[in-house]
Amino acid sequence: MLQHPGMSRIQRTFRPEVVTAIRMFLVAGLAGAYLVTFAWGYEGRQQARRWREVACTNRVSDLTRVLPGLNDSGAPCETLQRIGMTVVR
Repeated sequence: MLQHPGMSRIQRTFRPEVVTAIRMFLVAGLAGAYLVTFAWGYEGRQQARRWREVACTNRVSDLTRVLPGLNDSGAPCETLQRIGMTVVR
């Protein structure tokens, strides 16, 4: 079996059970790091969506002061798109 040169010294230093435990901790650490970055990205997208809705709500409320006949039923971003204002995603 082909082995990494650095692992042979570790394997000679520790018992096989300890080497297996170290490998499992390394794999669990890498998997955990991946999951944390994935969750961080997901939360960032959710926060961006919330801020987008807040911005759309503020813009619609400003427009209803100027245009009292504006029917603001529905989602604020959809209302802006319906009246022709572009909303960047």
